[in-house]
Amino acid sequence: MSVFLILTLAMYFPSVTISIDMIPTDNASLTPMVAGYVVRDSQVLLGLRKQSSWDLGKNLVSGIGGKVGDLPGLEHETLDEALVREFKEEIGAGPVSFRKTSEVIFLFLAKPKWNQKVAVYLVEALDAEPQETDAIKPEWYNVNELPFAQMWDDAKYYLPQVLAGQKVSATFAYGPDNRTVVSRNVRAHE
Repeated sequence: MSVFLILTLAMYFPSVTISIDMIPTDNASLTPMVAGYVVRDSQVLLGLRKQSSWDLGKNLVSGIGGKVGDLPGLEHETLDEALVREFKEEIGAGPVSFRKTSEVIFLFLAKPKWNQKVAVYLVEALDAEPQETDAIKPEWYNVNELPFAQMWDDAKYYLPQVLAGQKVSATFAYGPDNRTVVSRNVRAHE
């Protein structure tokens, strides 16, 4: 089924269920990205995104991260290297103990440039205290009181599982407003 037809269905017939399997995906069209969540005791570090190269997530609260290999000289950057670089750029502190736990695909039917494949990490320790930068205002939240109203719509469907230590594979499709999930597939793994 074409993306145009799916968008039309989502826009004019919101009661129609759009299966994630209906949406054409191509890994080559997914921007590789990383996102990290620092967990200390019952707190998680999230960041209010103040600026973004694509306005992607601007003014939303999310994990710390960004694009992999998006700068000259970083064409062969690994996921782990990108995580460390993004943390240092965005909050002035690098992760020193971390592990990749999940993989999430985000499809923006009305804005395919935003389509991405995100490696999600849990971070156990930083080399410094997080600082506010031009890009991010970091803030600690109780893991049981996440600010979902200020986050991407998908967060409520998978982030609590990730923060509880579960491995998750998920795909989310956003509708015409680029804010609302119209289809999802979330699988937790042991």
